Amino acid sequence: MSGLIVACAGPRLAPITPAEIPALKAQAAQQPGNSDVRFRLAAALLAAGRCDTAVLVARSGEGLAPGNALGPMVIGRCEEKAGRYDLAFATYTDFAHKNPRARGVAAVRALAEMALRTQATQTAKLALARESTLTALAPEPSTVAVLPLTIAGDSSLQPLSRGLAELLMSDLALVRNLRLLERVQIGALLDELKLGQSGRADVRTAARVGRLLRAERMVQGVATINQNGPVRMSAAVVRGDGTVRSGAEANGTFKQLLDLEKQLVFGLATELGIQLTESERQRILRQGPKNLAAFLAYSNGLEALDARDYRAAAAGFGAAARADPSFQQAQQQQQAAEAAPVVEASAGDVMSVVQAAGQVVPSVVTEPAVGGALQQGTLDVSGTIGDLVPTGISTVASNPTPESQGISSIIQASGILRIIFRRP
Repeated sequence: MSGLIVACAGPRLAPITPAEIPALKAQAAQQPGNSDVRFRLAAALLAAGRCDTAVLVARSGEGLAPGNALGPMVIGRCEEKAGRYDLAFATYTDFAHKNPRARGVAAVRALAEMALRTQATQTAKLALARESTLTALAPEPSTVAVLPLTIAGDSSLQPLSRGLAELLMSDLALVRNLRLLERVQIGALLDELKLGQSGRADVRTAARVGRLLRAERMVQGVATINQNGPVRMSAAVVRGDGTVRSGAEANGTFKQLLDLEKQLVFGLATELGIQLTESERQRILRQGPKNLAAFLAYSNGLEALDARDYRAAAAGFGAAARADPSFQQAQQQQQAAEAAPVVEASAGDVMSVVQAAGQVVPSVVTEPAVGGALQQGTLDVSGTIGDLVPTGISTVASNPTPESQGISSIIQASGILRIIFRRP
């Protein structure tokens, strides 16, 4: 299968310590244009717990070397220490978007993923603790949550529950005025509710999730998938008061799965009361993976990532990126999954993280990173689906905003932070 490979190039830096601060201050005064000294001083201040000063020094270093990963690492770590995982997530993702080839960017992506999950878990716990208050509040207008789909039929295709939900979410995010809640945030709340797949298919569950996250509407879907038989997909729109609008359906074959997802999106737009413009329809058709093998592997990677199995996640995302080189999200997720063990083992020392993560090279996958029916599907499906133009999963915006540039917007209401899905 896959493995995380770390090259042994160059000497390993010793962990930074607070004892170095006096010498580094003197060196920084002597060499005001040396960004490396500033970042090392910032890291030492972080290690000493002096985050206010560490952030100032890191920002001054960014002014000299904006593409150095140490800047956002120090700043993001300080934001995490203050419990502001939402700000840390924005710091990491902003840097990764602007510097996709920077040394250590894989570690920054891993930190963003971990910050997002920590924030999502905290939000879920807080929402449950304040449930009586939240359920009395009106939902935020235009917010939509896509629940993991219920997969019926071939049990080995369960990873598609996550993959299809993410595709629906990324496509609906292109519809004007809609704001989609992050998949990770929804998953964290469902985990806190301790619901299995059958419970998640309950309309009352969807309504409760909506009230807890103050989402105006929830999308709840079911997909009956058999590789050698018909594929039937349906979705309902559920409001917080339990009102259900159903009728979005798509039917076809397994090899048409990606085309069927697009059909379901168009049906959902109608159920949401939105008449798509031709521009929106074309943007939805253009985005997303066009290779079914890539999508199957990517779905498997999402399932492994949610289980914190970074080795399997990197294998799944890597297989997806190779099957569809235009699948940018798969490439970025592979980077983050490969760097995650390095980040976790760093004990917070950003200097060693940057050095180690900068030496991470792509995993080598010698066989498909999926099993059972997913593995067979990866081998059997054709390279492209329909006549769609190949691109990665992307959120395209005619007028660029921080969200459309890869930074999830974070909104707060009644003390509950919600992270809105926006990814390039």
